[in-house]
Amino acid sequence: MRAALGLVLAAVLIPGARADETRGRAIDPRDVGYTYGVGAFVPKYEPPAPGSYALPTIATVGDHPLLDDAGRATTLRAVQGPRLAVVAFVYTTCVEATGCPLSLAVLHRLDRTLAADRDLASRAVLITISFDPERDTPARMRTMRALHRPRSDWRFLTTRGAADLDPLLADFDQPVAKLRFADGEWSGLFRHVLKVFLLDHADRVRNVYSTGFLNPALVLNDLRTLLLEETPSAPTEARGHAPRAAAAPRPRERAASSGRGGSDRSRLD
Repeated sequence: MRAALGLVLAAVLIPGARADETRGRAIDPRDVGYTYGVGAFVPKYEPPAPGSYALPTIATVGDHPLLDDAGRATTLRAVQGPRLAVVAFVYTTCVEATGCPLSLAVLHRLDRTLAADRDLASRAVLITISFDPERDTPARMRTMRALHRPRSDWRFLTTRGAADLDPLLADFDQPVAKLRFADGEWSGLFRHVLKVFLLDHADRVRNVYSTGFLNPALVLNDLRTLLLEETPSAPTEARGHAPRAAAAPRPRERAASSGRGGSDRSRLD
């Protein structure tokens, strides 16, 4: 994990990824500390075997327009296809080691594990989406992809702007807000709750991994558990690979008993 974190932290030094000058101004650590204070999670127990437990539906998400790292228009469903998906929201200039870099480091390890398992790799996709389209252009996301050199199908995506981004974040219940100084000037930082989402073939969120629950071994076990749900007599609800026009987000079907996602302690900007 340490090597992967070092790789991700190097992203702040790539061309075009220079931090804003406003970051030199003092920021109260309490404004962002709650998001990252827990640190990386390492289970002190043997994770349960895949298929020995069930993953309830937490929410259902709709389709949303995106831009790939070549600047081409696509959608979430078109990228996912008939596969499971691990979806993470980041911004590439995040400098908190246990914030977005941790999320990218976990996906980096998942990418290497998927590449070593041909069957699993063909049935799952990793998706990283920026919530900073002002700075995280397709070119920037392409640079991030080159930095990680994916060995499986790991996509780096962004949006055209707030009109596409805000409904996407709201559908996933991913709170994000620009952190501003008292005079209203943007610090260049975001206040956000670190979350990584596990989607099944039917657009359902089946787990949400936050800072205190994000570990590659647990994500892999959950992926394999969902694959074991498939049986020859019960065809999957795959949508196919053909791109679709973006649809309005469907009503959320959040399970009242589920509490796996991070708490929303920020206000959208």
